Amino acid sequence: MSQPSRLVRPILIVIVIALVALLLSRLGGGDAERPAPSPASSTTPTPAPRARAPRAVAAERSGPLRLPGGEVAVDEARRAGAFSGRVIAARTGAPIEGATLTFDQEGVARAVTSGADGAFLFEPPAPGVYTLALVAAKGFHPFAPAWGESPLTLLARAGEIVRGLTITLEPERRYQGVVLTPTGEPAPQAEVRILEAPGGEASAGGRFVADDKGVFSFSAPDDALLEATHPDHAPARARLDLRGQASGRVTLRLRPKGEAVVAASITGVVVDAAGAPVSFAGVSARFRRELAAHDDDLHPGAAATTDERGAFTLEGLDPGTYELTAREGARIARAEGVAAGAEGVTLRLAAAGRIRGTVRSGSPGAPVASFSVVAARHRGPLERESSASTSFFDATGAYEIGDLLPGTYAVTAAALGHAPSTTVTVPVPAGGEATADLVLRAGGRVHGAVVEEGTNQPIEGARITIEGLLGAGAGPVPVVADVTTDASGRFSLVGLAEGARSIAATAPGHHGRILSGLVVAEGGELGPVTISLAKLKEGEEPRMEMTGIGAVLAPKGDALVIGQVLPGGGAANAGLGPGDAIVAIDGAPVLDLGFEGAVQRIRGPEGSLVRLSVRRGGTGDPTDIAVRRTRVRS
Repeated sequence: MSQPSRLVRPILIVIVIALVALLLSRLGGGDAERPAPSPASSTTPTPAPRARAPRAVAAERSGPLRLPGGEVAVDEARRAGAFSGRVIAARTGAPIEGATLTFDQEGVARAVTSGADGAFLFEPPAPGVYTLALVAAKGFHPFAPAWGESPLTLLARAGEIVRGLTITLEPERRYQGVVLTPTGEPAPQAEVRILEAPGGEASAGGRFVADDKGVFSFSAPDDALLEATHPDHAPARARLDLRGQASGRVTLRLRPKGEAVVAASITGVVVDAAGAPVSFAGVSARFRRELAAHDDDLHPGAAATTDERGAFTLEGLDPGTYELTAREGARIARAEGVAAGAEGVTLRLAAAGRIRGTVRSGSPGAPVASFSVVAARHRGPLERESSASTSFFDATGAYEIGDLLPGTYAVTAAALGHAPSTTVTVPVPAGGEATADLVLRAGGRVHGAVVEEGTNQPIEGARITIEGLLGAGAGPVPVVADVTTDASGRFSLVGLAEGARSIAATAPGHHGRILSGLVVAEGGELGPVTISLAKLKEGEEPRMEMTGIGAVLAPKGDALVIGQVLPGGGAANAGLGPGDAIVAIDGAPVLDLGFEGAVQRIRGPEGSLVRLSVRRGGTGDPTDIAVRRTRVRS
């Protein structure tokens, strides 16, 4: 077990993208191009670089005629096709009036505005590929895909209408932060800034000053990375993770001044296949560590653009190892294991590959018009890196993903109201193309209630998500349920993939909890289940509670490698430590179970034993070790 996955929840939602985190976890990779630890472990996706806005915006307009239920009426004879739907608030479903949706085609942008009922209509001027590049509304965090990420893709076809698009925005919420000295005292006048704001750049760079009690107020999207600085101490960082989102507050504890680190740079050049420099190529750096660690998600990446000589400088990097990626047009390059401070790195561009196919529902096999596709590149037997995660709107269910490095990819699709498709594995050659046709499944349903531990009183407004595998996504299209409980504390999650699953519950004023061991059947229903949350004591920080072995794990080779053990957990009590590699669980090889299946197999009832086959230090013959599952708060 360990701390929960960050459950990335950026900012808007167009019926599909919210599934991205789910799929990334499902494919065994992290959020951005590095394997994610998972709880039996913890999941710490890497934040994406900053967003870019469209070049120009046309006049706003919206359709005048509306249908019952709020959607805009569309003339079936539209020559270039049309897209209609609604913009709503995440989880509550309340309509958002006045949201501006900006659609981009080759640098020319057009905008439409949602009406009082949240309805919008986009009528492209001609058939072709369009992208939803920005969605913004007063009082809500905007959606703007980050640099290097694909925006939402709409394929306009003559005479074809795509209806029922649901785009959700996360409401802006005020949080309270506190900055403490290394000894736990308030740090007056500490400066705080938002280093990264997933889902867009609107909040990135925001700055705040703590008052005499070290307290500051701020607004930021879920999973934003904050850094506090003070002249007498070394900086502190914290994520606005699930615990902060639930409690409404974030604590940053400064470190002793002697622990301050000096930011480093990486310099280099991007060239073409013949060695000629390439100007205006985009270059990004993502932090990567061999073993999963508790603070992996506290290391920001960097992005830069090459100059006329093809040179680039990536600045502000923490000490450690990075993966560099360069893109220019339909060409791509990658360098792995680049240490911060490296100079003269050469990135040689080559033709990128692509994957195309169709997405259909399992029964009756009709095309799905709104969906997300995630392509995860194989790094090893268990390791996957997310190379592309894109949402599509196409009446025929067609999709295409480009800008891919050569390699083997696991491809999965998801859509609201469906369980993810079965993963299809395809080889992608350099400059070549692969086909992956995907079929969505019905999935199952889990329902139940959230109550307060000890009193059994229902908790209204608790947030329920599918932990890790089916966590909330990173975009505007809701493909996986992310719900809140009603006045009776009840909830219902639909479209869950069959197999062992875990759900996470959080609520203000309470510790969170991850409930494991839920076995979902295809087309089946599970429940009612009851999730009890412990109330916070005076001055207590919220933590996530779950039952497992108390270790942070990450896939490597044929094993799950321990990056950290939590005090008081079963792994620590059994003498397991960082570097130990789990190769089998109760006799079942990790390679057969897969990353996700292995994590779920490790979990189980509190007090029960799980038999792990472990290579101590990652080498030698495996030794069987019985580990008792315990309840741990992290």
